[in-house]
Amino acid sequence: MRLDRRAGPGFTLVELLVVIVIIGILIALLLPAVQRARESARRAQCLNNLKQLAMALHNYHSANEIFPPSSNWNGVPPQSGNTASLGRNWVISILPYLEQQALFNSFNFAKNITDPANQAPRSTPLAVMLCPSDSYNAKLFNGSTSPSGATSNLGDGWARGNYAANGGLGLMQTGGTGLSDGADPLSWRLPNICGVMGANMSLNLEAIKDGTSNTLLLAEIRAGLTSYDSRGVWAMSGACPSALWADGSWGDDNGPNSNQPKADDVLSCADIKKAMGGSPALARLGMACSEDNAPTCWPNWQQTARSMHAGGVNVALADASVRWISDFIDISSGNIANSPPTYSVWDRLNLSNDGQSLQNGNF
Repeated sequence: MRLDRRAGPGFTLVELLVVIVIIGILIALLLPAVQRARESARRAQCLNNLKQLAMALHNYHSANEIFPPSSNWNGVPPQSGNTASLGRNWVISILPYLEQQALFNSFNFAKNITDPANQAPRSTPLAVMLCPSDSYNAKLFNGSTSPSGATSNLGDGWARGNYAANGGLGLMQTGGTGLSDGADPLSWRLPNICGVMGANMSLNLEAIKDGTSNTLLLAEIRAGLTSYDSRGVWAMSGACPSALWADGSWGDDNGPNSNQPKADDVLSCADIKKAMGGSPALARLGMACSEDNAPTCWPNWQQTARSMHAGGVNVALADASVRWISDFIDISSGNIANSPPTYSVWDRLNLSNDGQSLQNGNF
């Protein structure tokens, strides 16, 4: 008997190449959809974080009949430079309402939060404070690493955070009146400045005259790009670390994800620019800052809402509802420095007592 050794039909090289090309095309078509689905899930988690934080703030309000200040300074008037006198901020204040009583108790409030005695608790990462879309929030803030020494007094070992309290539309400094001294007790309650959680002062729900569903309580911010970039630090008082200040039509940090050349006023901006490749590189990353007054640069007194989601930011309103705010919200129709002031939609959303509340969530 003779065996038939003839081979059966098979793939030619051309056919194999065609199959590979088809598989490659299918992967190329599916990958963006998978990435969009993942980002959608991350954005939903971020929104859920804000909801939990807003509810914790309301529970704090129920117990204390007022919201906590966004920032506190121990023994001195509110200020925002390279200072070791930082007290507890809004996040520390609400830890017991986030099922973090043990962490709250581990802080030594007889000392400043910058003190080495408080390094262990302030270095603790909080999942509820981290947006999963921010790829920079795993890196601790270490003030001693600033080449110019601009952040040296702030200490080392601070965990990051991606959510900030609504402070006000003036700069976070004191000593006078008006927008350039927006954290001063004489200025903060002015209708063209007042947010919800100021520095060493705050409002209760009854004092939010524009309506809690029309007033910003919290918004996303981004974590710093370097170990000495103090933007996005959950336990640190101040604009940039954990509060929004001067983020409206007065100043140069107007609106969500502002990319004005001198946007955020953050300590050590000159060091940050040098490390990241200059102003154009920071602009591409969506994290512009002002290096005026170098080498230390301006204090942490100006910060706007920022996110790594495409096209906008997640926010929580003062009624504890959460929603998405587009980068294309009206920011150009107002000027709060005018007499009388005029207000953009973004201005009105930040202000609690401007007398021009937004109707039917028109933002």
